[in-house]
Amino acid sequence: MPAVALCFSVLAALPSCSSCPEEAVELTAHPDYSTPNRAGASFFAAVGCDDAQSEYRAFGERLKQTQGADLAGWLLVRDAVREELGFAVEQAHRLSARREEVREDGVLVWWGAVGAERVGLLMQQQHFVEIFTDDGRELGFQIGKPPSAWLKMEGKQLLIEMTAENSVLRGLDPARVTRVTLGSEWKIADWLLPLED
Repeated sequence: MPAVALCFSVLAALPSCSSCPEEAVELTAHPDYSTPNRAGASFFAAVGCDDAQSEYRAFGERLKQTQGADLAGWLLVRDAVREELGFAVEQAHRLSARREEVREDGVLVWWGAVGAERVGLLMQQQHFVEIFTDDGRELGFQIGKPPSAWLKMEGKQLLIEMTAENSVLRGLDPARVTRVTLGSEWKIADWLLPLED
């Protein structure tokens, strides 16, 4: 059974509800990937609010690679899972973080309801750069090191040092750049189910 289906099958055990709370709607519209817990809460809010695109945005590169998923693939898998489970996935917004384990491969956050741990989300930090130009282009890509690794002080100037090895940077005219964002965010790398007693 694919990991995505396992995650949703855990959610199926929760009682159903007919609407999405306003807090979950807000978190789906404006996800927060600043910490492992906030990123997981953003994902579960999207699940509970039936927002496939927001669910997909919470996936890390590792999860996308292991599942072979792009947004179109996720939509196909997701529809089958929702059909199998009915409205049960709408209860995802009732889950809360129960405990956190720092591991070599990320931070594992266990989520549950009514005292029971239902699913673990392995969260990994991803680093990225976004470049905006005066002609409306938005360029973005993953970077392998945290933002601080790309910054350098020269006197009173803060410089961003990136080589044009990334094809996105080749041919970029720095005079046309209007904004650069270097950032880090937490994304879902994998799902885990608790061991049975």
